[in-house]
Amino acid sequence: MTDIQNTSQASASAQNADLGLWALTFSYVLSQFFRSYVAVISTQLIGDFHFTPRMFGWFSGAFFLIFAIAQIPVGMLFDRFGVRYPTAVLMAIGTVSVALLSMTTDPAMAIIAQAGIGLGCAPVFMGLLNHVLRGIQGGSARSVRAITTASAIGMIGGLIAAFPLSRATSVYGWRPAMGLSAAFMLIATLGVAFFVQRRDDIPSHNAHPAARETSRGKSGMWTLMPVCLAMSVGATFRTSWGGPYLADVFGFDVIARGNAMTITSIAGIAASFCIPVLVRRMAPKALTLGWLAAGIFAALVLASTPARSPAVSVAAICLLLSVGAIHPLVMSQARGIIAPAKLGLGLGLLNSLVFLGVALASSIFGLIAGHALHAGVSNADLYSRLFLVTAVPLVIGAIAYWFSPAGPAARKKT
Repeated sequence: MTDIQNTSQASASAQNADLGLWALTFSYVLSQFFRSYVAVISTQLIGDFHFTPRMFGWFSGAFFLIFAIAQIPVGMLFDRFGVRYPTAVLMAIGTVSVALLSMTTDPAMAIIAQAGIGLGCAPVFMGLLNHVLRGIQGGSARSVRAITTASAIGMIGGLIAAFPLSRATSVYGWRPAMGLSAAFMLIATLGVAFFVQRRDDIPSHNAHPAARETSRGKSGMWTLMPVCLAMSVGATFRTSWGGPYLADVFGFDVIARGNAMTITSIAGIAASFCIPVLVRRMAPKALTLGWLAAGIFAALVLASTPARSPAVSVAAICLLLSVGAIHPLVMSQARGIIAPAKLGLGLGLLNSLVFLGVALASSIFGLIAGHALHAGVSNADLYSRLFLVTAVPLVIGAIAYWFSPAGPAARKKT
């Protein structure tokens, strides 16, 4: 009878864990939407709030700057309280911020609201990582596949922020569309509050063997930090600067930009769904290095011929965006480096660098654009400079990552 009760309790626990994972995955879909929507409705936002290039840089970077700053405190909260409550509280702040953005007409308030949205999305992917990697299979090839699959599903949010958002904006305006997204954010917040376990971590003696090695002094964080800073810099052209680039250089209107961003989102989703398949056949480290090399190639192509062909440019932006698909691979690899008791803090540090890279890139791009505007530089030359700047951190990140410790075995079936 005791065995039956234990089996029943284990089954119920697994079901709750699955519901929690689905709640976090749905929240991640929304997080990807909020990372991406600015690129599609950028001209409407600039027009409504009368943003200068520098203010637009602040606005588009505010999400990622606050997102990045919040990662370490959020990780510490996860170590102390688990995933459930910190995530739900911060997502509630994000819900209010989305609603505020949809109603305000003040540019300063819009920037504050954008920062609030970043705070609301800050714990989502981190929560998903902690939810999976603190489990018995944390750090194994099985957990890598679970994380990469959830990450791939989350990329659908970027797709929603492309053609559906551009269509809704052209018919109803961007404000009602953002109001609807606030309602979905509220639903996601309630899902996390009800279905994510309060304490989903495990005792260190049950941790994955790779994690236990950390307690004996294993350290390779420095090899992961530069690649975390660089991996999503190219995605800035999907989240904010891709829209202005296609409008300024090729004359794309809001529908054309929405179509282009739809293509990039589909490419990003396809890349993310390829990761769980490829990781069965390739070592995660080799896969990550190959993807970084592809991103460097795309940035250099765009830097050398920024106005040659819209098709080539969109394809290269797709390749740059897809570099972000290695994010869950690098985070899972960190599981074998970070001590179990400090997993939230360690993942928070690495994740903060990912979004700090996006925030810094967007702000730096705004400064470059402002100077170029005053100097009379052509649009093509301006974006050539931005793409060249994008290649630099990718090169540095790839060199440092070359020395990183290997992750889970490619064919491991645990």
